[in-house]
Amino acid sequence: MDVRKLTDPKDWLESERVIETAFLHPWDETEARERIQTQANGSLPRPEVSWGLFDGDTMLTSISTLQHQLSFGGEVINAGEFHMVGSLPERRGGGGVRRLFGEILRDFRAQGDVLAVLIPFSCAFYRKFGFEVTTLVMDQRVAIDQLAGFSCDLRVTRVWNEADLAPVRALWDAHALTCNLAEVRDDAAWVWRGNGDYGAPDFLHPDRQRYTYVLWDTKDNPCAYLRFSFFHQPDLLFVGELKVDDFVWNSPLALRSALGFLYRMRAKVSHINFELPDLDLSTLVPESDRIEQRIDSHVMARLLDAETLLRLMPQPYDTGSYVLGIDDAFLPEVAGRWQVTFEAGRTTSVEPTDREPDLMVDETTATQLILGRISLQDALYRPDVQLLGNANVLAHAFTRRPVYLTLG
Repeated sequence: MDVRKLTDPKDWLESERVIETAFLHPWDETEARERIQTQANGSLPRPEVSWGLFDGDTMLTSISTLQHQLSFGGEVINAGEFHMVGSLPERRGGGGVRRLFGEILRDFRAQGDVLAVLIPFSCAFYRKFGFEVTTLVMDQRVAIDQLAGFSCDLRVTRVWNEADLAPVRALWDAHALTCNLAEVRDDAAWVWRGNGDYGAPDFLHPDRQRYTYVLWDTKDNPCAYLRFSFFHQPDLLFVGELKVDDFVWNSPLALRSALGFLYRMRAKVSHINFELPDLDLSTLVPESDRIEQRIDSHVMARLLDAETLLRLMPQPYDTGSYVLGIDDAFLPEVAGRWQVTFEAGRTTSVEPTDREPDLMVDETTATQLILGRISLQDALYRPDVQLLGNANVLAHAFTRRPVYLTLG
């Protein structure tokens, strides 16, 4: 078996065929050939990097990858994404995906990626490669009358053209750097699509029109924006629901005003759907039982560079140190023991050490602890976690923090 990073357009085409076959998707070979040809001659960018596992000249498995920049600890880190993973059904069970994952993860490390991320079809499947759930997005559906207590006295404008996107992008850029693993969006995320819409279309509803509005504070600075689409209810001709898919606010007043603005839609809208990582509407509305909430295990991640992540993660606000040990069965080069020294909420040093660890975990638990998905108390319920000392310091170091990683 031979692993290759694909550079030949013929292999890009075969990669698509393998992946579309694996996903049971209809595939338009003519369209794919034309698109790949424009990518090969430079007329169209090719954002993904594709890999293949070959038996002779036959591609058995293919994986396409993307690159992301994410905020963490107030800085920007690089992460590689496993975007599409597929194997020919007739050749499954031979360890092809495992082989490719190992090669690609090592390539990610070599190019400086601190994390690897993916959207799973099965959490159990990807956990075998050291990935663990890091983002729990809350899908919430609220009756619009529950927003009657919110008012909007701020100026609101609709995004009508590309120039109107500037305050939207500025709000996101400022918001992302204050969040835990929010994506630092590149130019492609802000491509103007017309009628108030930008970036990639809704994956499930690509033809659905989306509307974007900006709220301005009393000093005429942008303080919030929201983008939503409208869905007719099947049994009603004029009434439907809103789906809010991008929403940023920079103050409690801005959030309350944005909810008050949405209440203005009540003549046409019965319910509003939010898909947000850190807004529990049940704490804001008068009748919490009028909200439907569903947790989605949206994104998995695995650490590739523990030392960098420990250097950037928030630390206790006093002075001290602890030793963290990490085992990694799938990628042994990630394993190690580090002495972390901190002061006033920031790491002052992270040093490899031979000292006995205060806390010993595997790579999946380490990923969740360092990124803030779970606390030390949560981790202690896992059978393989060993707390050997320094419990009070570790409890203050490893706390839950909202994770904003959504991959679009």
